[in-house]
Amino acid sequence: MSLIRTTALMLVALVPIACGSNGARPIVIASVSDVSSLDPHLLDNNHPTGSVIWSLFDSLVRRGPDGADLPRLAQSWERVDDLTWRFHLRHDVKFQDGSGLTAADVKFSFDRMNQAPFSALQQLWAQTTLKEVRTVDDYTVDLTTARPSVTMLYWLEEAFVAPRAYYSSHDQAYLNAHPMGSGPYRLKEWVAGDHVALTANTGYFNGAPAISEVVFKVVPDLNARLNGLLTGDIDLALELTPDTIAQATSTRSRAVEVLGLRKLHFGIAQHSSQAALRDPRVRQALNYAIDIPTMIRTLMHGSTTPLASVVNPPNADPSLTPYGYHPDKARELLAAAGYAGGFDLDIDFTPMWGQDKDVSETVAGYLQAVGVRPHLHADEWSDFRRKLSDASFDGLFYAGWAALINPSVELVIFTCRQEDNASGYCDTNYDQLVHSASTEYDPAKRKALIDAAQRIVWDQAYWVFLWRAPLFAGLSNRLDYTLRPDDYVEIYLAKPRL
Repeated sequence: MSLIRTTALMLVALVPIACGSNGARPIVIASVSDVSSLDPHLLDNNHPTGSVIWSLFDSLVRRGPDGADLPRLAQSWERVDDLTWRFHLRHDVKFQDGSGLTAADVKFSFDRMNQAPFSALQQLWAQTTLKEVRTVDDYTVDLTTARPSVTMLYWLEEAFVAPRAYYSSHDQAYLNAHPMGSGPYRLKEWVAGDHVALTANTGYFNGAPAISEVVFKVVPDLNARLNGLLTGDIDLALELTPDTIAQATSTRSRAVEVLGLRKLHFGIAQHSSQAALRDPRVRQALNYAIDIPTMIRTLMHGSTTPLASVVNPPNADPSLTPYGYHPDKARELLAAAGYAGGFDLDIDFTPMWGQDKDVSETVAGYLQAVGVRPHLHADEWSDFRRKLSDASFDGLFYAGWAALINPSVELVIFTCRQEDNASGYCDTNYDQLVHSASTEYDPAKRKALIDAAQRIVWDQAYWVFLWRAPLFAGLSNRLDYTLRPDDYVEIYLAKPRL
C-alpha cells in the first residue's frame, strides 16, 4: 500500500483546524508530542514547549541559530564590573493586556524563577550565581552575581519576562493554561493532547509576524505526519526519519535536512543496582562494543558522523577521536573489570528523539555479542521524563542533549546534583573545572579548562557516544522557513511562500 493510501484511521489525528479571521487556513506544525505547560517558567524542552513559549513571550536576549546573543527586550547591555550586568530595556514593549514593560516586570519574573516549582527547571540563578535583581529605573535592570558569570546571556535567553500584575493575580493552575506575554503571538486556544492555536500579536514591538495564524498540532504517528504534509493539511512535518525523508518531496512539499546540534547517546546510570556501570572500564567497553559507523551508514543513511566529544564544534577538543569499533578490546576491558561472563543490563528508550526502537535494538545486539545481557524497555514519554528528572534509570537510556553552541553549558550536565544530570555523575574535580570555566573571562584560560573537562567525560566514558542528531522535516510549498539546528521553531520568522 502506498503512503498516500494509508488507512483513514491514521488521518483521524488531522481533524481540520478552523480557518483564521481572514479565511486563510492556519499554518500547521506537526510534532510527536504536546506542550507540557504554557507557563514561561516551566519550560522543560526545546520543542514543542519551547517553540510555543518563544512565540508567546520575550526574553531580554534572543539566541540566534548560530548561538549569537541578540537584543530582544533589552536593546543593549554591559558589564559594569566582574559581578554586575546592566540591561537597558526597550521603551516600546507592551504585554498583550496593553500594559507596558518595565524593569519591575523583569525583577518579578526573575525572582519568580528562583521559587518552587519554577526553580526546579529554571537555572538562571544556580548557573550564573545570581544574587540580586535590582531595578535602577523603569527601564534599567542590574543583575548581581556571587562570581563572574560567562554564561549569563545564555541563561537569560531562556528566562522569559511576564507581567507582574497579571501573574500576581492568578493561581498556578490558571496561569498554566492562560499565558500573558509580550511575544509575537497570543494564545487562541490550547486543547490539551491535540493542538495549540496562536494568532498574531498585531501590536508586537518588532512588527506583527507575517504568518497570522499558527497551529502546533500533536500527531504522534509518523505516517500521519507524512500524509498530512502530502495532502496539504500540514505545513511543517517535524521528526521525520532518514528512511522516510525522501517521501516528503511532492508537488505540495519539499524535504528539509539539517545537521542538528543535539548529541544522541545512551546515558549510563550511576545510581543503578548494576555496579558494573560505575566502573569506567565497563563504560569504555560499552563504547568499543558498538559499530557506530555502520549504524550511521545503515540506520541514519549516512546523514551524520560519530561523536568525538560531548561538546559541539567549533569548541570541541580536536585531540579527541571516536572510540571506534573494537569488540575484542571491549571483551578484554569487561574481563579486566571482573565481568568476563557479562552482566544483565536494562536499556530504556522512548519515541522522543526518533528511531528509538531501531537504535536501541541494534545497540543491544552489539552488546550481546560481547557478553552483555540487554533487556529492552519501551517507556511512555511521561515515564521516561520522570526518570530523567529524578535520575532513576537502572541501566542505559537513549536520549539527546545540548542542542547548543556553548561549551560551559554543554558540560554542566555532568556536574553534581545538576537538574539535567540524569546519569547521576558527581566528580568534584570535574565540577571545579566546569565551574571555573563559567567564571573565567580570559578566552585562553577558559578553553584550557573546557578542554580538560571534555577529556574527563570522554576518557571516563560518561555516555555511550552515538552521533549528532540530523533534523528531518517536510515543508509545504506555502511556507518559507529555515530550520534551526537546536530544535526550536521560530515560526514568527517564517513567511508565506509566493
